[in-house]
Amino acid sequence: MEALKVCLEDPPVSTKDKALKERNFNVVLDVLTRFRAADVEKAVKSLSSEQVDVLMKYIYRGFASPTENSCGILLSWHDKAVTAGGLGSIVRVLTDRKSV
Repeated sequence: MEALKVCLEDPPVSTKDKALKERNFNVVLDVLTRFRAADVEKAVKSLSSEQVDVLMKYIYRGFASPTENSCGILLSWHDKAVTAGGLGSIVRVLTDRKSV
């Protein structure tokens, strides 16, 4: 749970370094895939609203470039993040020009 919070604290949104963004995304995806399905809701509930928005950015980034097992995991995270952040979180992420 702490690894997730650390990953979401300072995302590289203001850099243009694609390699840095890719490495950071891979770390976040690795952290998300290590959670048990039963612990996802508890993890999302422990996040602040800003962290939920950053989490949603990573989830949508994962949807844009899926791997063989990431989609199901990301859908589970998305469900819990929408429950915690509401539709406003989706709108904020989709309208924000700064990507992760």
